[in-house]
Amino acid sequence: MAKLRKFYDLDNAAKIFPVVANESRSYMFRLSVVFKEPIKIDILQQALNKTTKRFRHLNVRIRKGLFWYYFEENLKEPIIQKEDGMINKYLFFRENNDFLFRTLYFKERLSVEFFHALTDGKGALEFINSLALEYLLLDGKKINPEGMVISADAAATYQEVEDEFKKLYQKKKLPKMKEPKAHHLTGTFYANNYNAVLNAYIEVDELKKVSESFNASVSELLVSIIILSIKRTGGLKKYKHLLRVFIPVNMRQFYPSITLRNFVSFIRVNYDLNEPEKELKEIIKFVKEEMKKELDLEDMVNRIIQNVKYEQNPLLRITPLHLKIIAMRKAYDIIGESLNSFDISNLGLVKLPKDMEPFISHYHFSIAPSNDTPKAMAVVSYKNIVNISFISKIIERDFEKEFFKILKEINITSQIEGNSWEVV
Repeated sequence: MAKLRKFYDLDNAAKIFPVVANESRSYMFRLSVVFKEPIKIDILQQALNKTTKRFRHLNVRIRKGLFWYYFEENLKEPIIQKEDGMINKYLFFRENNDFLFRTLYFKERLSVEFFHALTDGKGALEFINSLALEYLLLDGKKINPEGMVISADAAATYQEVEDEFKKLYQKKKLPKMKEPKAHHLTGTFYANNYNAVLNAYIEVDELKKVSESFNASVSELLVSIIILSIKRTGGLKKYKHLLRVFIPVNMRQFYPSITLRNFVSFIRVNYDLNEPEKELKEIIKFVKEEMKKELDLEDMVNRIIQNVKYEQNPLLRITPLHLKIIAMRKAYDIIGESLNSFDISNLGLVKLPKDMEPFISHYHFSIAPSNDTPKAMAVVSYKNIVNISFISKIIERDFEKEFFKILKEINITSQIEGNSWEVV
């Protein structure tokens, strides 16, 4: 008799991704843990099998229902692949034993690339830390998790797989918000949807010291440098649309939630590139004011409510999935990422139990660009090292060169590594 599989609804944020994802916009993001010794593949496979079973929301395959996609328990084993230099490429589920995340290794580096329908950066971090812990334990290391990392032997809870978006939903009339299109970066696209990555390593103390000298947070400083870099690379040309920097916000900092599924809202910083070039300190002042206005909890919740409202629409609920797909793709092609210019995501500081620290060198975090937003940036810190990952679908490096030039101007030193022939 066939085993009865468990199934789960996709959370509200996840519903759009299976509909619009393709080879040019993969909606994958990557987290990497770099160990201090080469990875033992057989032990990693054992750890992956055990950890995946523990994280129920990841141990799934995606299926088409009558009205929506849904997740169903995956009875196969997750597989491990050696890296091929292609970062955050589109995931063909059938080639991956139907799993919606890809596990990769290269020398000391363990990477997991997640389809965004599964989880957000916080949920992904919990998984890869748990996987790293299990790997080290199976390799004979003595580690006390200290309650900081989820053990693969720990019992799962319902709260970990809750859809927090639905809990925030309330019936209320929201003002209609029409957003204009954003300016898009242009350049020569790589063939075969290749994503070039540059990783910059900066000391946490140095970055914080400079940020504080501008009376800014690290995120405010980085967004300001992005704006100035794009302004400098554009020359004196006229811009039809505003530059719009998109920044996800982890809603767990406002609500006592332990969900491992998606639970983010977002803010945007709009900047008029037609303005004469300003000094960095002036841009920082502008960005601080914009981010303060955007980080209004009610506004962020209203964005979530608006999305859930579409899902709760009675007519949409009874519309067959194949018709929803046609309508959603059409709407996304018209609106979609045309509203964004550049994405930056800051995962913050990774904290590990003291017994794990001697075995971990550093972390990487990278998000996927698309044809509309061909460059993006992701940030993660561990101990005293910040990793800033630049990812690009286009060959030109003018933006990155300006970014590093500005870092040098404000006395921030960085080390750089990449997966492409171009250098800055």
